Amino acid sequence: MHTRPHVALLDWSHAKAEAQPVRKAVFVVEQGVPVELEWDEWDERSLHAIATLDGKVVGTGRLLPVDDRGTVSIGRMAVLREFRGQDIGAAILTALLDRAREQRARQALLHAQSYVAAFYRGFGFIERGGEFFEAGIAHVEMTLAL
Repeated sequence: MHTRPHVALLDWSHAKAEAQPVRKAVFVVEQGVPVELEWDEWDERSLHAIATLDGKVVGTGRLLPVDDRGTVSIGRMAVLREFRGQDIGAAILTALLDRAREQRARQALLHAQSYVAAFYRGFGFIERGGEFFEAGIAHVEMTLAL
């Protein structure tokens, strides 16, 4: 039986040291995303989920501020390869959606890598539009009414 992951929601100044190595390992090293595309101006303005398992940082994700339409964007969801399949991504997404609901967001939006769209469908996200490429990786836009 696996230990349940613990997820903390932190601002960038507190999350950066833990989120950056996970995102670098998953997006830059594993998936080949150019490093200059990985860090952006939204990091400072977002809330970051840091998932730990037995004290080790194993995953991350971020929640952008609610926009004027009541939409909140979720992004940079990443779980270290050796910890996938242990419901860590689900714990991160649940924590981010719970916070979005607390913030009275009406809708969550994300750009899912196409190969994991089914994961998000399991939470009720619906695909909107066709497949497109970001950083050379196929994605689909998905939304969830909150």
